[in-house]
Amino acid sequence: MLVWLVRVVAVVWIGTLLVVAIGTYAPRLPVLGFLGSFVTGQYPLHAALAALVGVGLGALAWGAGSPRVGGVLGALALAATVALAGVLVGQGRVAGAEGASVDWWQALTVVGQPDGHPDRTEQYGVDELGRPLSLDLYRPAGPGPHPVVVWVHGGSWVRGERDDRTALNRWLADRGFAVVSVEYRLPPPAPVGEGQRRDVAAAMAWAVAHAAEEDLDPQRLVLAGQSAGATLALSSAAGVLAGEYDVPRPRAVVAYYPVTDLRRIDRSLQDAVLGGAAAEHDAAVRAGSPADLVRPDLPPTLLVLGSADHFVFPDLVLAYDRALRDAGVPGRLLEVPHADHVFDYPFGSPGAQATRPAVAAFLAEQVGVRAR
Repeated sequence: MLVWLVRVVAVVWIGTLLVVAIGTYAPRLPVLGFLGSFVTGQYPLHAALAALVGVGLGALAWGAGSPRVGGVLGALALAATVALAGVLVGQGRVAGAEGASVDWWQALTVVGQPDGHPDRTEQYGVDELGRPLSLDLYRPAGPGPHPVVVWVHGGSWVRGERDDRTALNRWLADRGFAVVSVEYRLPPPAPVGEGQRRDVAAAMAWAVAHAAEEDLDPQRLVLAGQSAGATLALSSAAGVLAGEYDVPRPRAVVAYYPVTDLRRIDRSLQDAVLGGAAAEHDAAVRAGSPADLVRPDLPPTLLVLGSADHFVFPDLVLAYDRALRDAGVPGRLLEVPHADHVFDYPFGSPGAQATRPAVAAFLAEQVGVRAR
């Protein structure tokens, strides 16, 4: 009975590891690719350690009277360990290239977003139904006036919370950047696309109006966000340049894995964002799609992308980056190997640790705060 149990546990454990390892290196495989890139984007160290445990399970099966089975399982687990260790090496190299190193204990233990404890929560507006819209302010220590990062959360335009990157927001505040994290309108009712961009602009206007009392610099505004929030940050910046919103021009944009073309999102999301199929709402599509808004005077733009993103089509983000640079827009794209969408949600993930210094350095270059 014990021998049988050891075999079953070893087979299931190591089989799961193989799924992750194969999917990691073949991210376009159906199902396997998503599972692999999701795990190794957020928890690559946990996966590598699990593979080492698999080697031990193979040895245990060998010692329990199944040398042939144990030997095969142990060899497969060892191969998975080597493959997953390669992910750690690759993501560590990205951090090294950005002048940082990965804290592996943090990668192991900080698996979510610790509470960044905003300094103030303020209502800044209402949606079309009169529901209040709030923002969180994260203040740097020391005297200002401080540059302001207006952070726009993700959630496919239909969900999400303003505290989705609360630890990142506090991390930025500790480095001299005030952060205004925005709650924007969500459906119902739909469409919300234009209204969400107005909400982002209204949060920018709040930072300008309260600059003196909060020790903020209204001329050093930055827009930033992730996923749908990154798309809103990019399209709102273009809207400011087009004169649609009466707020200062943003000095820079930071966009984590943005959707660049609303024509490519799921039809149910098109209904929520645009009010119907994209083909029937061309003006709304163009107003909300960063790929349609490229112009030479856009602010410097940093794009952050996981190479195995299954939600925003990396080839489209790469093409958008090329379009920006061809138009003369300063900035760069930072790509994290083997990482999927929201790879940065665990504050300790190697991808999150690798990209934070690049974001801080980019912001420091654009708004004059020394990166730390």
